Amino acid sequence: MAALQIESLKNSTTVNELREAVKSFSSDIDNMYSSTWERIVAQPQKSVSLAKRAITWLTYALRPLRIIELRHALAIQPNTATFDDDDVSAEETVVSVCCGLIVIEGESQTVRLVRKHISRHCRL
Repeated sequence: MAALQIESLKNSTTVNELREAVKSFSSDIDNMYSSTWERIVAQPQKSVSLAKRAITWLTYALRPLRIIELRHALAIQPNTATFDDDDVSAEETVVSVCCGLIVIEGESQTVRLVRKHISRHCRL
C-alpha cells in the first residue's frame, strides 16, 4: 500500500499539494486501488490502453514474465503478421502508465502485480 501511496504523490507539484495528497491517504486498501485505477484511466487514451494491456498480460500469463517479454507482448499489433521493434514501449513507460500497480523484481527482471489478486479491484 505504501508503494501506491508514494506513486500517488508523483502528480503533486508543490509542497501544499503534497500535504493535501497525504491528508487524503486512505488506510483502506480497496480505496487505494480504486484511487490508483482512477489515475490510470485519467491518462491519455494510449497510456490507458497500454496499462490495461500490461495488467491483463500479467493477470492471465501462464508463468511469470520478464519485463522484456511483457514489452514484446505489448508490442504485438492487431491484424499484423510481423513483429516490429519500433512498437516496443520503453520499460519506464510501461511501469509509469501502470501507476504503481506493477513492479519489476531485481535481478530476475520478473514483472508482477503489486498484489496477486489486483484484477478483482480493477474493471479492465
